[in-house]
Amino acid sequence: MKAVILAGGEGKRLRPYTMSIAKPMVPILNKPILEYSIDLLRSYGIKDILITTCYKSETIKEYFGNGERFNVNITYLEERSPLGTSGGLFLARHRLREPFLVLSGDAFTNIPIDKVIEFHYGKRAVMTVVSKEVANPKEYGICHTDDTRKLVNFIEKPEEWVGNEVNTGVYMMDPMLLDRYAHTGARDFGQDFIPLMLQNNEEVYVFKTSAYWRDIGNPEEYKGARDDLMRGHFSPPSFKKAYHHSRDFMEPFITRLQVACPNGKKPVVLAKLLETVPTSSNQKEIVFDHRDGGRTKIISDPNRGFIIYSKADRRNLARELARYYGKKIKIWQKV
Repeated sequence: MKAVILAGGEGKRLRPYTMSIAKPMVPILNKPILEYSIDLLRSYGIKDILITTCYKSETIKEYFGNGERFNVNITYLEERSPLGTSGGLFLARHRLREPFLVLSGDAFTNIPIDKVIEFHYGKRAVMTVVSKEVANPKEYGICHTDDTRKLVNFIEKPEEWVGNEVNTGVYMMDPMLLDRYAHTGARDFGQDFIPLMLQNNEEVYVFKTSAYWRDIGNPEEYKGARDDLMRGHFSPPSFKKAYHHSRDFMEPFITRLQVACPNGKKPVVLAKLLETVPTSSNQKEIVFDHRDGGRTKIISDPNRGFIIYSKADRRNLARELARYYGKKIKIWQKV
């Protein structure tokens, strides 16, 4: 599994600490905040990490390099201008073809990533938002859920509010979202992306955690994190037991396949697909649950024909399912 750490922010609220370094490089006991996040991912066996950078990016690259010194593999996604909290993800669309984690670069946390992953797959979510109750939610996005923990309302930085369960900036996402909501330029999770998914009734769920979490966005929170660490209120991750899937849980493999199709032929193909009576469907997306396990989603893209995502607990099965529908689409174009 891959993870993306969002580290492109300028950190104006954290000045003067960020005058000469990127915000995630601000140290807590002589160790950058970003290093704690990398340690957390590595403790769960996640070593393939992408980092979005912009402001003072050289301070991040000089310290972490390619990640070898930290026993991880780091790829940098350089933003020429700030792209917000989610805009940078679309720079990595071709690199993210299986469900992936997203962490805010200024989050100081020991969230149980294994529990987040199991929750995400258990809910069959396209996106999981990790939340936590806080005393004052004014500076965060408030999450409201139904009885199944599906997100039903989201209010970013409200003046008045009900509830105190807030978005931590930690997510698990299905890569199909990067194609379905393809975007160029700046975009924000709280202001843009999450409200748009709610508007489209996407399967977005909320995992509520009681683990330690602080958003190091201002000097008060930064000092609080330092004090918590010194007092033993924050426990860094242990590397003695890397994360392993339980017997009743297996992270599925995903195969992505793109099939060209002229727009004039799409109605015929869509009609043929709908004849098979899928689990759920509309004119933009068709979903199949397979008897032998696995799931296939076929997305109609105005500019790129059809995009097929097949998911199964075996890599060969995922590939077989995707190729099956790819061949069918090619045949139906000739009808």
